[in-house]
Amino acid sequence: MTYEVVRGDSLWKISGRSSVYGNPYQWPLIYRANVDQIRDADLIFPGQRLKIELRPSSADVDAAVHHARTRGAWAVGPVERSDLRYLDQYGLAPKR
Repeated sequence: MTYEVVRGDSLWKISGRSSVYGNPYQWPLIYRANVDQIRDADLIFPGQRLKIELRPSSADVDAAVHHARTRGAWAVGPVERSDLRYLDQYGLAPKR
């Protein structure tokens, strides 16, 4: 499934939609699936078409929710170290 970002969206809002995951704490799943176009998980743009994995494994959901709940302070622009660690466990890195 794909989702087109509209003004005012965030990964938190998108993952909370009933048509997506129905749980805003699952936003890291969207970040992970779209690291090729998202550098900072706190900064997405209208018009971006994001891939949404419809049936993530329970282990991936658990890891995403754990990351979202323990991420710590965030800021728009820099990539948080906790986000880098989350992606690293999957052998991924954010877009440069």
